[in-house]
Amino acid sequence: MTARPTILRLTLLVGLLSLTACSSATGGSGGTAQNSKPSGAPATAGATVDPSNVSQLLMLVHEREPQDVTYILNATFKTSQGTAQGSGKAILTRSPRRYLVDIQYPTAPSLNLHQIYDYDSKKITSTVQGQTTSGTTSIEAYYLLHNPVYVGKEQVNGKDAFHVSGTLFQEQTGIATHLWIRGSDLYVVKSTQHVEGQGLSDDRAYTDPVFNTGATIPAP
Repeated sequence: MTARPTILRLTLLVGLLSLTACSSATGGSGGTAQNSKPSGAPATAGATVDPSNVSQLLMLVHEREPQDVTYILNATFKTSQGTAQGSGKAILTRSPRRYLVDIQYPTAPSLNLHQIYDYDSKKITSTVQGQTTSGTTSIEAYYLLHNPVYVGKEQVNGKDAFHVSGTLFQEQTGIATHLWIRGSDLYVVKSTQHVEGQGLSDDRAYTDPVFNTGATIPAP
């Protein structure tokens, strides 16, 4: 399988959690897994939220963001030559506002990617096949979701979550995005993103988050 073009090398994360606002929970040494109630999180947050007003919901989520979150990342990259499955992790921090993606494709190692983005400087650094490149790009934060739609209330690992969908942009590239927001504390506990073009497609799923572990990300 040939390497993906530059536009798809950048990222599908697209500012999913541009962690900028004050957190409602502070990190412990082991973090907070998604199946337990984070320390300090509002126990009745879901009861006071109108999920059909997605813009308002996203602003509330933004206000209550954790200091950091680590997701399990799974990806499917398709071309006319075949399909490659990848797995790894994604880390996001609120201060400084950064994300890190580390993903490996066992059957297509040319796609292996280590990437760091800083939301303030807009600098992005990517390492592929031992070669590191840097540049700048504009990535929208999740609360800027275009044409947001409330899909409904669903269960994620046994907990009620608000499912919303819409489109986010990295420069001019639109990326279909789905978010699952846990009703008890308004943390994003699952997300998926899809982009395609030039005969390629890339799908990523972010699941099983752990919050407030004290994770840090170096500058790109």
